[in-house]
Amino acid sequence: MNREHAPHLAQFDGHHIDSWHAATAPLRERYPVLHEVIRCDVCVVGAGFTGLSTALSLAEKGLSVTLLEGALVGFGASGRNGGHILHGFAASMAAFEKQLGGRGARQCWDASLEGVSLIANRIHRHQIDCDLHWGVLTTVSNRRQQQWVQARQRQLQAYGYHDAQWLEGAALRRHIDSPCFSAALYDSGCGHLHPLKYAQGLARAASQAGVKLFEHSPVTSIDEDKRGLQIGTPQGWVNADKMVLACNVDIGPLASGLRRCIVPLRSQFIVTAPLPPALASSLLPEGAAVCEGSPLPEHFRLTPDQRLLFGGYPGSSSSSPQAMMAKYQARLARIFPQWQNRQIDYAWSGHVDIGPARLPQIGRQSQRIYHAQGFAGHGVALSGMAGHMLAETMAGDIGCFDVFNKLYAHPLPLPASLEDSLLRLSTLYHRLRDTLGV
Repeated sequence: MNREHAPHLAQFDGHHIDSWHAATAPLRERYPVLHEVIRCDVCVVGAGFTGLSTALSLAEKGLSVTLLEGALVGFGASGRNGGHILHGFAASMAAFEKQLGGRGARQCWDASLEGVSLIANRIHRHQIDCDLHWGVLTTVSNRRQQQWVQARQRQLQAYGYHDAQWLEGAALRRHIDSPCFSAALYDSGCGHLHPLKYAQGLARAASQAGVKLFEHSPVTSIDEDKRGLQIGTPQGWVNADKMVLACNVDIGPLASGLRRCIVPLRSQFIVTAPLPPALASSLLPEGAAVCEGSPLPEHFRLTPDQRLLFGGYPGSSSSSPQAMMAKYQARLARIFPQWQNRQIDYAWSGHVDIGPARLPQIGRQSQRIYHAQGFAGHGVALSGMAGHMLAETMAGDIGCFDVFNKLYAHPLPLPASLEDSLLRLSTLYHRLRDTLGV
């Protein structure tokens, strides 16, 4: 790769990482650092999708809300993910049925559909310009993937969902022009968006609804007594009746028990230079996002400026950005031979929080402290649903919060130093099975 065409490699310098998302998001609103003592009904920690959704929903219900973010709005996974809007969960519905029974599993499934609808409604209501587009392909390239995807289609049908269509031959080629895939499940009820633009739009809506939002204000302490909660930051305090921990992989020492219930899986992304319009439209004629039919899928889509955004889960945190780019460039060349190894302009990474059995974790630490985490790659829709659900619960409408609260997440019985080794073994296992087609 020529030096003058070197891609933007993500680095932290007090601003958003140097991703395509950050480069194409508009100039954002600035939110102050907390320098005072504030009293409110609810303090929300984390300005990602979950925290923003919780804060907005609470403000709409008339509660006073303070939202604390240690870095910037959408700085973590919410501002650097693939932007896929997916119903359902990373875990199969059978896992929900095993813990909750048929009725409880149905409530969870319905809540996931509400999460997708919530995104569409909020984008429309608050006029959030975030490049929303409907349509997701789950592709098949071997027998094992076909079995996995067809089992998923049967599961969807069993829950009364019929917006997913099995495609082969010419019908498949109308959506993707690639020799790698023999079939796909096309779901018109899923979609994709620009995640950082959406996060910034939620923050703007929350601020306009009365939420006091502070950036560069990490929480350093949480004290609880009979009077309520005292939440400390480096230069201020929040006194609140209740709080929500919406930190995901950044929960750290704030709640060590929650941290032990998730493993941060590294997710990597590249974005190509703009493609000729005719080539771009021929690769993905309908503009659908694409996910492989695998438990750890690679995924890709076209951006509005005619680039290919490609992401995956390498499992190890040790691979260099250059090695990652070379790997994904070769993978794209196999998927789309007509792409011809064009230039890579952006490369970055982040973490997805995955819990035991890939079940979401939505519950409470105490009568005053709530949490939501562990969305395992389904967070664009599930985080919004979780935030809305938490707000309803704190406003007195339990809804199906108690159903999700019954899902049990076993703390992982291993030290953090062994997490990377576990992830590498797990990823290698799934990649080997996909390669062998078994």
